Amino acid sequence: MKEFICEHGVSTESDLQVLAEKYLHDGCSVYAVYTNHFYCGTELNIDAKHLLELRIFSDDEEFKISRLNIGSDFTWRYINDSEYQKKLENESDDFLSVFDNQIYDEEHYLDVDSTKSKGCCYITTGGGPYTLPVGNAEKVHIRNYLDYDEHGIVMISDFRIVGFIKKGGNIDGEMD
Repeated sequence: MKEFICEHGVSTESDLQVLAEKYLHDGCSVYAVYTNHFYCGTELNIDAKHLLELRIFSDDEEFKISRLNIGSDFTWRYINDSEYQKKLENESDDFLSVFDNQIYDEEHYLDVDSTKSKGCCYITTGGGPYTLPVGNAEKVHIRNYLDYDEHGIVMISDFRIVGFIKKGGNIDGEMD
């Protein structure tokens, strides 16, 4: 198991809601991919029969649950960067003990038609609607977790959503 993963396991559809509620707290956002739509907001109303992936995230942590096929069990993992940084204090390699050498952060622009989008309701440049838990968002902040092979060649082993960056550079719900 990768060091950045604090907890992991398997869940059935019937246990999913209770498990996810364990990781939902103030300041978290929810991203869910279903067979026929996706949701991004702050509410946790799971349609387990149609769910493919769920992420509950904040700037310091993410709970992710997913499955490949409808009807199969879900696998899940939980990442907490504060806990990971504490683990790295015990790393004997000076390079690998530095948190910034274990991650790579990216910012991706959102597809937003700013003339038609209002508040937390966005319209893509192609005309499709979607919602986010924050208004005036311009980018999504992604954190990649790195792994090094025996030759020191780096690869991305996992990623998580950190939050949204508002126009003007503020993250999540910060005021401009």
